[in-house]
Amino acid sequence: MKHIVLVGIGEDSIEMLKQALDDLEEAEEKYVINAIVFDNDKYGEFFGGSYIVKSIEDLPQMTFDYLLVCADETILDDAVKMFCDMLKLSAEQCVAYSRMKIGPHQINWCLVKEKKDVTNQIIQSGTLNDLESFFYCKQHRLIVKWLHYFEVYDRHFSKYRNKAPVVVEIGIFKGGSLQMWKEYFGKGAQIIGIDINEKTKEFEDEQISIEIGSQEDRDFWKSFKEKYPKIDILIDDGGHTMNQQIVSFEEMFPHIVYGGTYLCEDIHTSYIDEYGGQYKKPDTYIEYSKNFIDYLHAWHSLQEALQPNQYTRTMHSLHYYDSMLIIEKEKMGKPISAAIVRRPD
Repeated sequence: MKHIVLVGIGEDSIEMLKQALDDLEEAEEKYVINAIVFDNDKYGEFFGGSYIVKSIEDLPQMTFDYLLVCADETILDDAVKMFCDMLKLSAEQCVAYSRMKIGPHQINWCLVKEKKDVTNQIIQSGTLNDLESFFYCKQHRLIVKWLHYFEVYDRHFSKYRNKAPVVVEIGIFKGGSLQMWKEYFGKGAQIIGIDINEKTKEFEDEQISIEIGSQEDRDFWKSFKEKYPKIDILIDDGGHTMNQQIVSFEEMFPHIVYGGTYLCEDIHTSYIDEYGGQYKKPDTYIEYSKNFIDYLHAWHSLQEALQPNQYTRTMHSLHYYDSMLIIEKEKMGKPISAAIVRRPD
């Protein structure tokens, strides 16, 4: 039996506390709620009838196994650190309660002890998209993905389903994602995988072709483009080094059709030394891609240093997510504004 004290910071924490209590009731382990602690006495009325309500000043005299901190995400980490320091608690004893979602999936973090607890909750959520259903529930070769990617994929790729797109994925690994794209995009889709490992040729299948070459070899891309005139989707899940990502973009973004989509994933490597990354290092992919924001707005620039270029004329929109950049490609012209008044006849 574990003894828990719940701490609510701010008015917004009331709903979190209610949810935390529900989650604790669902947990297999049994808990005793010793008290609910608020940073303001006025909030105590919400729980005073069912639980002992205390103030933060009472905490040093209280005994418990775990302190569960409920607060807005913007202050949650600081609040946990404050209580750890104030009460000399370990990280295991002072727990940040969060209802953060993974994609559309609400996770009960009180039930999470290891990673499989997260995936099991997602599987049982009833909110899987078709990519997730394939990833979690169907037979396939190995696929390694950050779990939040699937919502992003579906958001940007669903419009291509069953329209026979030409899809290029850089980085094959064990071939599982090629199987996933084949099923997701449907009959008639042409899936082309690119890898430097010649053994990946064994993953060729109906609708799946494999090309062997380095993504930072511009000569390879030249021959590739001669073989495949235009593509609808490019997914860069290759080596994730700075030069690999930049060369692949420069060579292949012009080769994507209007109405197509470019996706570079795992761009967090721009902050990791072993990939050539580092925070604010000028030649990382992240710093390189920040220029795209300027290109998008170059129509409005009065300075010679920023004028419309090929990217200004072909980048419809930029979508940054954790570890991902998606660019939607369209023919773009100078923006037009209008001022309209409609009067009755």
